Amino acid sequence: MIKKAEIKIKLLQHTPEHFAQVAAWHHQECERQGLQSTLAIRQQRLLLHVQTNAIPKTIIALEGKMPVGCVSLVNYTYRTDSSVLIPPNSATVWLSNLYVIDEKRRQGIGNLLIEAAKKYSQDFGASELWLSAAEFTDYYQKRAWDVVRKTRLGGRQVNVMRISLSEQPSETVVNG
Repeated sequence: MIKKAEIKIKLLQHTPEHFAQVAAWHHQECERQGLQSTLAIRQQRLLLHVQTNAIPKTIIALEGKMPVGCVSLVNYTYRTDSSVLIPPNSATVWLSNLYVIDEKRRQGIGNLLIEAAKKYSQDFGASELWLSAAEFTDYYQKRAWDVVRKTRLGGRQVNVMRISLSEQPSETVVNG
């Protein structure tokens, strides 16, 4: 396990030197998942994450000065049937693009990023977070996320998951 003191959690907007790396990670994951995208599209979308708006936002994990992972918070308009209770308002916040470099996986960095995202979302006023997971449902379920629905997204079977933030104390601090 990595010592928490060795990992700094920061907003991407405060570390613009890592923008290209995070865009490349997002693009790499889109390709891995078989989603159609280009690096230019990923960069264009990520630009919104470094504006002053509260959401969308990307949080990165740094070991020293090296980025080792990231997670994003976004507002998605999600179409669903009435059997899934996804709030229809624009304040619905989704966890997206959780990524940790291969050699740093299974060391707690993903947990640190998720906790930072939960804290940021709470500070933003969100009472819950949503995500869609294709391969990593077990990972999130072990961290108290509930599967709300199975659906198809981008041609893939995914689980739509939710976690309440009101009962989740968080100790992670997102540094400017």
